[in-house]
Amino acid sequence: MSLGSLSEPHFIWELFFIYNKNLLFINSYKDSPLGFLEGVKIISEALVKSVNYKDDKLEIQLKDGRLVKTDHIVAAVGLEPNCDLAKSAGLEVDSDFGGFRVNAELQARSNIWVAGDAACFYDIRLGRRRVEHHDHAVVSGRLAGENMTGASKPYWHQSMFWWLWLKTMKPALTGHEADTLESEGKSELLIALVHQHKDGYGKGVIFYLRDKVVVGIILWNVFNRMPIARKIIKDGEEHADLNEVAKLFNIHED
Repeated sequence: MSLGSLSEPHFIWELFFIYNKNLLFINSYKDSPLGFLEGVKIISEALVKSVNYKDDKLEIQLKDGRLVKTDHIVAAVGLEPNCDLAKSAGLEVDSDFGGFRVNAELQARSNIWVAGDAACFYDIRLGRRRVEHHDHAVVSGRLAGENMTGASKPYWHQSMFWWLWLKTMKPALTGHEADTLESEGKSELLIALVHQHKDGYGKGVIFYLRDKVVVGIILWNVFNRMPIARKIIKDGEEHADLNEVAKLFNIHED
């Protein structure tokens, strides 16, 4: 993400959001009124080739030739788990997702458990995953501790993360975050609500599917419906009409 020039004399920031991955919730809205996010310009499918400092500006040169000039850069680069211990301890590292490979009980080997960002665990509902969020670290750490004392419980929890945009939009995501998931059917509903709601951005729900089964959900300004979202993912049922599923959230109740 690149934060652009500060306009004088009104002190208004021009914001750019630059990304390369297929971020489904961004792609759903980048060509809609919501996509501009109060002045945020979205630059999709972009790879940064170089960054130079010239004439008191940072110049971001993109691989396709585009140039973005900015005062500041905030880079969301993710993280890589430190698995140096794996070789000396004889632990398996997952070749696809990184991290120590563990089973559904977060066990890497006999009497060895791994939790948090470093654990590539088997999700009974969604398959093998590695998750890098605070909620997951807390819950998986607690479960690993219980299993160390003989509980032998599988990891069922669907962790979530949320973010706040411009003090008015609070999306929260639970379930699968994979780039290849299919975004299905809720974007038009959400955009319609954006225009109708007195607060400007409205409320909504977005479903991500795999083989007609909901495996990921974004809640848009309805954070307190997270238990419903988790139950839908845990049930793992096929849904013929996602509009009926959306009604479970009763987003206009509050």
